[in-house]
Amino acid sequence: MTMGNKSLWDAVQATDPKYTKQFSRGGGFKGTATNATYLARKATEQFGPCGTGWGINVVDEQIITGAPHLAEDGGVLAYDLIHKVRARLWYVLNGVRGEVEQFGQTQIVGRNKNGFYTDEEAPKKSLTDAMSKCLSLLGFSADVHLGLYDDNKYVAEVTEQFAPRITADQVLELKERLAETDSVIAKFCEAFAIDSLEAMPAAKFATAKAKIAEKAARMAKLEQAA
Repeated sequence: MTMGNKSLWDAVQATDPKYTKQFSRGGGFKGTATNATYLARKATEQFGPCGTGWGINVVDEQIITGAPHLAEDGGVLAYDLIHKVRARLWYVLNGVRGEVEQFGQTQIVGRNKNGFYTDEEAPKKSLTDAMSKCLSLLGFSADVHLGLYDDNKYVAEVTEQFAPRITADQVLELKERLAETDSVIAKFCEAFAIDSLEAMPAAKFATAKAKIAEKAARMAKLEQAA
């Protein structure tokens, strides 16, 4: 395996936490779901617009009869119905067309605490499920599928990674203030655990300015004392 084999995976494996949500299902199963539109946007960033750079087609679909719901006399009131779809996701990467197939499914008829229900959006949900699974095989949101979102430390790190950065004007402002206090930019960045001022999280901008202001105040007192 060469490094090139994982270039796409490495580019799309990290997931912005603000596009995830926790869910729980019957039997105590819990997990993290990723917003499908976010995944589509990431696919567009890598392959181009949907329909020209990538897309998804339904190969086949069916309705599967599930478990029965019984009446008190033992008669069958209704059956669970599952919508299942097999879909093919295609994409163009470096001029080469690729394809991935996966299944998606959604319960279309069932029963909950409110009684029997029919989910009219089941086909759409099944296709979305299949799309997410196809993209996961290419590395999209691999951190979620690998269980890394179960680690609070990892979630904190990736939250920092996707945090908004300061603007170009704010970068210029910091550079000017650092120059006025004869501060070394590299050491200042090290104190904030960033590689450059451009990587400064927007949430830390006020703190950064305050640190420089403190140094300026100390320098002013020294000048007055002299």
